[in-house]
Amino acid sequence: MFDTDKAANLFGSIGIDETKTVIIYGDYMDPSSARIAWTLLYFGHDKTKILDIDIRGWHQKGLAVTRDIPTIKSTTFVPKINANLRIEAEELVKKIDTDVIIDARTPQEFMAGRIPNSILIPFTDGMGQQGFLFKEKEEMKKFFEEQKIPKDKEVVCYCVLGHKQHMFLHN
Repeated sequence: MFDTDKAANLFGSIGIDETKTVIIYGDYMDPSSARIAWTLLYFGHDKTKILDIDIRGWHQKGLAVTRDIPTIKSTTFVPKINANLRIEAEELVKKIDTDVIIDARTPQEFMAGRIPNSILIPFTDGMGQQGFLFKEKEEMKKFFEEQKIPKDKEVVCYCVLGHKQHMFLHN
């Protein structure tokens, strides 16, 4: 389980509160930015976005890059847990035949062992071309249609780190 107080202290210490929009960026082929976004969303910070390009792409576009360390004013972060983003293993076991379960690990990890009825869709299938973190929304919609992922069912995603993400594909 997540330590809500620890998260609140961490987010507050880096200046995040309900008034701030947090924009996360990262490197190409590194899913860390999505994990950070998921964590913020889980703790109720809806003003969370992921930049569509990686830091190299940002720099290649001629946009400013700095090595300056900003002064951060700490604030108070108040968690509002979004329990719909997470599913407990015991609950998933009861729904294993009715929900769509996506395994976002590598094919090798999938073949070594997986949750029954899960579908392999490695996280790399959603990655954009070099410099872009993710494929375009329309491209992903088409991809999920081709994979026959129903829009009317709840979808549970998991990966090697255990972030069980509970979502709907309607959005």
